[in-house]
Amino acid sequence: MTTIHELETPALLLDSARMERNVARMEARARELGVALRPHLKTCKSADVARRIPSALAYGITVSTTREAEYFAAHGFRDQLYAVAVAPHRLARLAALVRDGVRVRLAADSADAVRWIDAAAGREGVVFEVMLEIDSGEHRSGIEPARPELVALARELADGRTTRFAGIYTHAGHSYGAPDVAGIRAIAADERRAVCTARDRLAAAGLAPPIVSVGSTPTATHAATLDGVTELRAGVYVFQDAFQAAIASCTLDDVATTVLATVIGHQRAHGRVLVDAGGLALSKDRSTRALDPARDCGYGLVFDASGREHFTSLRVADVYQEHGVIESRDGSAIDFGRLRLGARVRIVPNHACMTCSAFPAYQVVAGEELAGVWSRIHGWSGS
Repeated sequence: MTTIHELETPALLLDSARMERNVARMEARARELGVALRPHLKTCKSADVARRIPSALAYGITVSTTREAEYFAAHGFRDQLYAVAVAPHRLARLAALVRDGVRVRLAADSADAVRWIDAAAGREGVVFEVMLEIDSGEHRSGIEPARPELVALARELADGRTTRFAGIYTHAGHSYGAPDVAGIRAIAADERRAVCTARDRLAAAGLAPPIVSVGSTPTATHAATLDGVTELRAGVYVFQDAFQAAIASCTLDDVATTVLATVIGHQRAHGRVLVDAGGLALSKDRSTRALDPARDCGYGLVFDASGREHFTSLRVADVYQEHGVIESRDGSAIDFGRLRLGARVRIVPNHACMTCSAFPAYQVVAGEELAGVWSRIHGWSGS
């Protein structure tokens, strides 16, 4: 194969030049903010991608499944933050990584979680480093910074024989719901304020956290300052997507991953074009719908096969399991001749993390030329 026109569809395309520009931009952003960058690899799930992220090589990575932790450790990424509360039955596998010399910091936000971790460490004969998660406003998980149990949990970790208090972290996931850049900046300020409040309380108790970590792609992009923070985490910035473009974290020209699809049908009477990429290829993430009608990209935005021409009036308006339905978003006529049966299009997804998860590999492209295939992993367990 030499061009994308020889690929089976749907296929996941990765424009490596765009990806490298995105990576360089966030590396520079972290330097500007004066913090270390610990990229979150749950988006890419690929060692081929990770090797092209300088901070992942030089500093460390963030993961969110045991499968990711094991996979990236096997590929030489030996400093990790497992940034989600871990199910107790997975602790034995994480202990095996620690015995193998991998530095895996776990996450906790409750007394029960700390005790699970402590008990597992004792059984497995290891010492677990543990970060306490701070709730900075999303209310998904974490401890609010003023809660009395914060200091108690840090002390329990610090005093334990099989645990070590490694620091604090937060994730401002609610930044994705901000209406505009000003809203994101305000949430970024809240994110920083939450961990700095927690840091100051812990320091006053003699438990100064070694790491103070924040991160999401929107807040990393728009934060005015990260004074008092030591570490920044973000992940989707490597690829970007339609949602990040809609909230001004990037432009559409920055989006590195697209789904290549083939036109398989016309519904001329209803102004519809069918493609062979449906919900299983694009995901059913409709995150841009929560913004406003002008920024709602349906299930994806439509570009020509080269990826250079944006059909601005079109979007994937509906998906079935294996079908995507392209419609005009403004009532203008569709050029069925341009989108003839068998024509190829590239679809920019709402959410790169969800879309990429449907595919076993990236077809690396330069324009319409194929430059290689990079593998990625799936699931939560296995090899």
